[in-house]
Amino acid sequence: MTTDITGGVQAMETEAARVLDEARAKAGDIVQKAREESRKMADAELPLDDVKAECTGIVEEASRKAEREVKEAEKRAADIKSSAGKKADQYAKMMVSIVIGEKAE
Repeated sequence: MTTDITGGVQAMETEAARVLDEARAKAGDIVQKAREESRKMADAELPLDDVKAECTGIVEEASRKAEREVKEAEKRAADIKSSAGKKADQYAKMMVSIVIGEKAE
């Protein structure tokens, strides 16, 4: 039973880390695409002032979006870790009550 609890907690922590890694990768992709787009726009024969302003806006929006997604992922990861700890505590209390002979709820 202890192995099941440990395995469950580890699985939740692994899932939290995976969610966070995915968010970081997605954020990196968004920023990279924004940079590529801004380079394309900068290389084009257009009025540069408008293009530079638009590039800056695109990069800033991409950065804000990436930051929001990373924060969301960090929150989800923290929630997963928190629930894993609570479940482990519940299982531990249940095992202690079984061992000492109390009625399991």
